[in-house]
Amino acid sequence: MPAEGIHLTALSEAAVRDGLSTEARRALTRYRDASRLGAIALDLPYFDHYREEVLRYAAGLTPRESTLGSDVHGGGAIDIVLSVVELARERRSDDLAALALGLASHAAIDRQLHPLINALARAHAEDRSHDAAHREVEKLQSICFHETYFGTDRMGTAGITRLVEVPVRELLANASISGVLEAAYAKASKSPPSVKDLKRMGQGYEEHAALIGSPLGRLLASTDEKDRARPMFLQAAWGSFEAILELAIGASVEVLDVAYRACVAPPDDIGASTAELQRLLTPGTIDGMGEKVDLGVPFVPERLRRG
Repeated sequence: MPAEGIHLTALSEAAVRDGLSTEARRALTRYRDASRLGAIALDLPYFDHYREEVLRYAAGLTPRESTLGSDVHGGGAIDIVLSVVELARERRSDDLAALALGLASHAAIDRQLHPLINALARAHAEDRSHDAAHREVEKLQSICFHETYFGTDRMGTAGITRLVEVPVRELLANASISGVLEAAYAKASKSPPSVKDLKRMGQGYEEHAALIGSPLGRLLASTDEKDRARPMFLQAAWGSFEAILELAIGASVEVLDVAYRACVAPPDDIGASTAELQRLLTPGTIDGMGEKVDLGVPFVPERLRRG
């Protein structure tokens, strides 16, 4: 379950790419923790009651379904991004702008990669549910990608903890940040979480970061499992995951830049900057099922801009 590493690495990579304004880059640097919270916030529902989920995983049981997670990824994520952007602009808040950029990054990366991930999950489900197969693909892609990225396997070490740790509960103790996330989630689900719920999910995320950095982290993927996974999930007829992720990160840079402009837009530019962001992050799911993905030919991430 270390897939959040992909989102945090994608955000870090995008922050140093050409095409991002100096002001947006400074916001990501000065309010790094807030931006990293944004990068993992859309997945917080999956860390609710985390210890129970770890026991289910260890026992080989199917993960519990997350109605809230499905609501967010099935259509609510874009509403969350736009809501936080709007509130950051209304309050002229730099840390909320950084939070919004992290959220926008997550939405952009998921929208581009999930059709491939879901197609791979269907093709290699074995005896797993689709949700469990999806998580397994993401887990192995993240572990194997980062092993190449860093030149060593960091699972079960302090190195992986540094990659994924986010002080979620500390950040949510700030009433401005927690209140904004609560309000944003209220627009994304019929059963939105309270601040108390978000803090419980945040505790689960922090426990997750600690667990994969402990010796137990080594047990998530053996050498044999990684060797088996690479020709299925990292490099195959559909292409190279590393190259596809690179394309997705490149496309996310414009999303971050436009999102930042929308966060700081003066009154006479609010409509235009918001419309531009909505053209990049159109309404709808960020968890495309990839029904039309042909794994026998190179996969190209969906263009974010339409029309």
